Amino acid sequence: MEVYHGADSNPRYCAGAALIDPENPARVLARSARPILEPEANYEREGFFGGVVFPCGHDLCEDGTLTVYYGAADETICAAETSVAALMDSFD
Repeated sequence: MEVYHGADSNPRYCAGAALIDPENPARVLARSARPILEPEANYEREGFFGGVVFPCGHDLCEDGTLTVYYGAADETICAAETSVAALMDSFD
């Protein structure tokens, strides 16, 4: 599983997740249908480059908790937690 960011037409940057084929990493098996993280808080919407969240890395715990470390508005480093199960439910 990969966590990535991309822009929409608003413009704002959001994070999504993709499930990658381990045998052929060029093949995307599924992508999150909607952003898994989007700029909502003031510190994500306002700042040097507002309306931006961009993942910088993630950590998977044994209990299935995924912590995503991300930048917000090019001013702040943050962390958000979710579960692998929730991400799997987000795939289309």
